[in-house]
Amino acid sequence: MPRRPPSRRSRPRAENLDRPSPPASVRGRLRRWWPAGLAIAIALAAVAVFTLIPESPARLRAEAERAARDNDWPAALRAWRAFNATNSARAATHLAQAKAELKLALARQAEATLRKTIAIEPSDAEAWKLLLEILRVEDRSLEARETVWGAYDRIPAEARRAVLRELTLAVLADVADERARLALNRWIDADPADVDARVAMLRRMAAQPRSEDPDRPARLAELEELAAANPAHPGAREALVTALGDAGEPDRGRALLDAWPGPEDDRDGRYWRLRGRWALEYDRDPARAAAAFRRAVATFPHDWRAWSGLARALARLGRADEARRAAESVARIREALEPSPLLARLDNDFRQLDDPRSRRDLAELAGRVGLARLADAWRADAELPTEPDSPNRPAR
Repeated sequence: MPRRPPSRRSRPRAENLDRPSPPASVRGRLRRWWPAGLAIAIALAAVAVFTLIPESPARLRAEAERAARDNDWPAALRAWRAFNATNSARAATHLAQAKAELKLALARQAEATLRKTIAIEPSDAEAWKLLLEILRVEDRSLEARETVWGAYDRIPAEARRAVLRELTLAVLADVADERARLALNRWIDADPADVDARVAMLRRMAAQPRSEDPDRPARLAELEELAAANPAHPGAREALVTALGDAGEPDRGRALLDAWPGPEDDRDGRYWRLRGRWALEYDRDPARAAAAFRRAVATFPHDWRAWSGLARALARLGRADEARRAAESVARIREALEPSPLLARLDNDFRQLDDPRSRRDLAELAGRVGLARLADAWRADAELPTEPDSPNRPAR
């Protein structure tokens, strides 16, 4: 019987015929080490998986809260930012992130986070307080008013009083120089890219110079750098134009005014206040100055300097009655905003804010300096029902 040829499966593969078998010692080492190699491979795969898969929101929140309790603010901020990048973010967690940013003197980032908090939950009085305090330290009263009035209709009635309190402070009460400088220096050191803080510090140095401050040329050079790097920033441009006028360089200031971003009709009171000054002091054009100052006081009705410019321009035009009324506005506003009596009045009213008489007094104060919308808001709040008199309420 003929022999069957070996099957294809039983035939040795040609490429294996000449391959020597590994020595027994090598085979032994392989048998001994392959479990360890497998364990290492599994561990590396696990590390890769945990690296690629983000932490759960619950774990991130617990980590952020634990770090905040331990005053480990860098760790708290990292965790809050990671948490707020998830779908679990809420107004309260954005507020917690803003607090961590403020603890680290990151005012610019905190402002953005607080605005996000308020957009989600306009009734959060603490978020309003922190945001308006930043704007107050940086002397940004226009932004404070625009921010509040832009959201005021969405703020529940029970939260409005606290917001009005902070807005009144931001618009009417200057921060003490020492306190403001301390905060601004911390913010600038922590975040040199904070343009608002740097501009606020330079303006404060110009208004209340100290021997250790940089001299005028150094401050002017820094403002020029800031304005060039941030051409659309109205605060930097306003501060630079003001500094050029104070330094006796009106032509350079005029060039910056002429190049102010946006159509002229869309420019706010900061532009018109400067345009009025240039028209009155350097261009000998009282008609243009009067028109510009009228637009400035529409934005800044509590700015006695703008009213003074308007009074002088009207006087030069021979419009005596209008000039007299503008001068009366100057006197009335200056008297109402005299720092010591003003702070005492605000302190007294704020300590008894549950008393409608305090809110009516704040309405009278706001109306006296021309802040009609703020006055109306306080007046409306004074008409809200109040709790019965408490025996612990201080007498007026």
